[in-house]
Amino acid sequence: MKPAFAYWISFVVGGVFVAWLSGRLEPHFVSDSTSYLDYSFSSLDSIGRSIRTPGYPLWLLAFRSIVGLEWVPLAQVIVHAMAASWFAIELRRLGMMHRYSVIAGIAVAVGCTAMDNINIISTDAIAASAGVMVATALLRFSTAADSWRWATATVILSVIAIMLRPAYLFLIPWLLAAGGLLGRVHGQSWKTAIGNAMIVSIATLVPILAWMGLRMVAVNDFGILPFGHQNLAGVLVQLVSDEELETLPGDAAAMGKAIVLKKQKLAATGHTFAAGEAAATMTIDARWDEMTYFVVVPAAKSLAGDDPVAQHNAIKSMNKEIIRQYPRRYILWVAKNGRRGAWAIAADMVMHPIFLAAILCLAAWLIYAATRGIPCSGDLDNARVMRSLTIITLTYLFAKLGFVILTSPGIGRFSDAAAIFLPAWLAVVAVQCSSPRPECKTKAIE
Repeated sequence: MKPAFAYWISFVVGGVFVAWLSGRLEPHFVSDSTSYLDYSFSSLDSIGRSIRTPGYPLWLLAFRSIVGLEWVPLAQVIVHAMAASWFAIELRRLGMMHRYSVIAGIAVAVGCTAMDNINIISTDAIAASAGVMVATALLRFSTAADSWRWATATVILSVIAIMLRPAYLFLIPWLLAAGGLLGRVHGQSWKTAIGNAMIVSIATLVPILAWMGLRMVAVNDFGILPFGHQNLAGVLVQLVSDEELETLPGDAAAMGKAIVLKKQKLAATGHTFAAGEAAATMTIDARWDEMTYFVVVPAAKSLAGDDPVAQHNAIKSMNKEIIRQYPRRYILWVAKNGRRGAWAIAADMVMHPIFLAAILCLAAWLIYAATRGIPCSGDLDNARVMRSLTIITLTYLFAKLGFVILTSPGIGRFSDAAAIFLPAWLAVVAVQCSSPRPECKTKAIE
């Protein structure tokens, strides 16, 4: 059996076994599931007005038409296992020792996003898997002799990720930044590295712009979809008083007044939002979901009716005016939200049962090594593969988290996907640092 094929089989079998053992092969439906399941492909107008991009609805439609939705979790497990194994194979191909590449792949495979969402009928898990594939293809593009074949693969996978979950729009600038750095690490001049990365980034942007243009023709709305601004609105309406909302200039005033009226009606029914200081980050997070879907969205419907595009534009207009009128409050919230996202990533990693067990085992080994006088090799792998893993991990983390915190609270569900490579990087560094003796390099996978 070829080593690469052994990786694929081991990861898929292991992933399915862990999912079965932990009860993650049964589909779990959440509030978002309905909008994917009820997606209408009947006309360009219905597609253009949907609050979802067609990627995941097509995925679900295929299963509903062929084998049934009950097979979706298994398929998502297999896709993620293949993504993690491909990542491990690529690290191994670049010269990382076998056990380190396996550890890195396992850390990606059992990450927080996968463990929390793999069986949910929503886009979190499968989009994260697509993100791993994009990073792996980009790494191959930066090192392969037949680089343009891998450039094409990178672009296709990036477009798929974005059409599955538009939160992955961050991939477009990330491809430029990470691609340029990876190319430089692997011996290209800065000019060549940045030029190649720019081509991949622009090639990814073109089909997204084409999709936006199609929506412009169909529903007169140049955007990837009529969704997303309500996430930011759920925060912004908490940064201003009711009086400030009612006195917003222009068209935003109507939306502001509708929101105040909706809040008053909720209060009259005895509804209360989460307690806490209004401007505190944790209070904003605690109230965000209700403020978005009990206040902002119903207020937009009261103004614009059932047209998602008109609702979205009303919310967008209000958001722009709030940021224009109170930029300092928004900037301060973004800064605090970045801290909140970092905290969520760290907390979720520590609370992850597998990662927690690994941390405790490593701590126990380090204590044992210290008391027994076992010398740590300190032999961190400074080869290109380790620098490549570092670039992938950190640029992906900062790019995706930076994209999230501009518009949404940095809660674990949003932040964890940004840190999907962080456990792999930390695990490899930790194992290398705790190794009792230097080890010889072995032949990489061809």
